[in-house]
Amino acid sequence: MKLATDPTPNERDAAISTQSGRTLRPFDPDPDAVDLADLAHGTANVCRAAGQSRFFYSVALHSLYVSRELERAGADERTQLYGLLHDASEAYVADVPGPLKKHLPNYRRAEERVQDAIWQAFEVDPPTDEAWAAVKRADGRLQRYELPVLIPSQEWEGDRPALGYDLRLDATDDVPALFESRATTLVEATHAVRP
Repeated sequence: MKLATDPTPNERDAAISTQSGRTLRPFDPDPDAVDLADLAHGTANVCRAAGQSRFFYSVALHSLYVSRELERAGADERTQLYGLLHDASEAYVADVPGPLKKHLPNYRRAEERVQDAIWQAFEVDPPTDEAWAAVKRADGRLQRYELPVLIPSQEWEGDRPALGYDLRLDATDDVPALFESRATTLVEATHAVRP
């Protein structure tokens, strides 16, 4: 069987159904189809580390931590919102591990389009290079904290930062509600819009 690498008109028309009853077309996403509850629900049900972690650890919880780390670092609320939403496209297109993602140009294109639709839905400009660099620093710091706990059978380079999160215990919280609450707080602080 040969896998197509370019979207055909049928693929472009295909839509993803969401928990709220909306549909989103990953190659032609409508910002009006984005819903905060869908983002919270979807990312809370996507496991990080390609599902190879010792326990279920969601993209939503990771994103909450990234946002909190930005707050600790003194970043403004807009940058904290970017941190919370930095992987929000995965609510619709799942999480593809980096080594595989770089070989899937159509996945990357869909991911970028969905993420752009999310920024539009919140009525925020895409992050500046400076804000995105801050998000990526917080994201990298979290990864160095998370991976030794999630996949202890591997040897990891670099020092593990002392962040104090209990990944396993926090994963048992109502993560979608925490994600929505944090988003609502940051939306109000930045005068963005809650989709």
